[in-house]
Amino acid sequence: MERMPARAVPAIALVAGVPTVLAPGSVVAQVAYTAGFSAVVVLAWLAVRASTGPARLPHALIAGALTTWLTGDLLYLLLDWTLGGLGDVSAADGLWVLGYPLLAAGLLVTVRRRAPGRLREAALDGLAMATVVGTLFWQFMILPAFRDNALSPAVVVTAFYPFGDVLLFATGAMLVFAPGGRRGPLRSMLAALTVTFLADVFLSVSPAWLADLGVDRLDALLLLANSLFAAALWHPGTPDGTPVAADTERLHPARVVFLGVALLALPALAVTRVTDDTISRGALLTAMVLLTVIILVRFTLVVREQERARSTLAHRATHDDLTGLINRQDLHARLAAALDRGDDVLVHFLDLDGFKAINDRYGHAAGDFVLTEVARRLRLQARTGDTVARLGGDEFVVVTDSAVDAAAMARRLREAVSAPMPFDGHELFVDVSVGHARVGPQYTTSDDLLAAADTEMYREKAGHRSRRRDAVVPLG
Repeated sequence: MERMPARAVPAIALVAGVPTVLAPGSVVAQVAYTAGFSAVVVLAWLAVRASTGPARLPHALIAGALTTWLTGDLLYLLLDWTLGGLGDVSAADGLWVLGYPLLAAGLLVTVRRRAPGRLREAALDGLAMATVVGTLFWQFMILPAFRDNALSPAVVVTAFYPFGDVLLFATGAMLVFAPGGRRGPLRSMLAALTVTFLADVFLSVSPAWLADLGVDRLDALLLLANSLFAAALWHPGTPDGTPVAADTERLHPARVVFLGVALLALPALAVTRVTDDTISRGALLTAMVLLTVIILVRFTLVVREQERARSTLAHRATHDDLTGLINRQDLHARLAAALDRGDDVLVHFLDLDGFKAINDRYGHAAGDFVLTEVARRLRLQARTGDTVARLGGDEFVVVTDSAVDAAAMARRLREAVSAPMPFDGHELFVDVSVGHARVGPQYTTSDDLLAAADTEMYREKAGHRSRRRDAVVPLG
């Protein structure tokens, strides 16, 4: 199915919303609103049908939320037409409330698949801000209604809407803070969340503060927000669940500003002394404890991440990336320290024979496998306190105590390395030449010691070549 322009969906909502703004509550406004919302829902499900792969589930959840809200509107109109005088709550409220978690679930699945395993910080930041927003809603919207009307069904049902807005607010914060760009469909989703949030807030405060505005006019804003959700599903850059690269994550300055406001909001609320009764003080104290726990967890994660980064950098500075053995720089440092202490050590210098032929015939993947397998086998032959290093290429060094029998150790290393190495249906073989050098007064630096072992290794390698030439029998 050919993708329609994403901007065409909000255009439908804008046209359908004009009668709602100009003649709120009229039959024409109700018909235009219902027809426009129905068209938006149909287009949302067509977008679900056109989507493929991982994108289909979050798209279906978002379209399901819009369908639930539309069903609630239709049910309300039906009940109002048949019964009349529904009062403050009706069965339609259950459908309207259900749409919030469905929508949040669709958005969360989208974010989770874009940044798998990298949402802890975004989730904690979103939860911190949602805690503050939820506390403000409780203080200024929910609690006053409880005081005025006690625990009536209307008050209880109405309280669910602010909590739904807090859920959407937390989801929106995760969309903003999660790794990846905010362009295209995500920008449309954020705009839709913003409009939905503001419209719900206006609907909650309008009876007391904006009585002359006309609540029905705000239905046009909700229709626009729903059309933006549907438009995001039709956007050519709609998230398909493909994870974004780890290096695209950046700490935006707005994130610091938002979190700073969140940290200041609750203390400011306490200082203004609008929370004088027991219920208000208890709710504020609970929110401050929760916010403190979130901040402590967030701080702990940051510290641990920095510790892991430092540990990784320190390991890379002293170890070979491919084999995990210590590298040339760390080997020189260890040998220099051993010479300074006067330790009796024996250096075994190893160079692989036949490695280039494996690289040429089977490719670099086979060569890397051989190097890592040789490193593993050398580790198995080393004892506690021995040092195994890779100098680079196919050269390795094993440092042992000077009391070790050099010939026996060379035989063990040669047997371990020359054993067959199964790789991709083939058996790979390499041999190894080994040279030795013991600590002595003639070696004053680590370079001297390694050079001596290297010289002995090349003598052995030359002997191998000579024996192979002597073993050739002329034909005829």
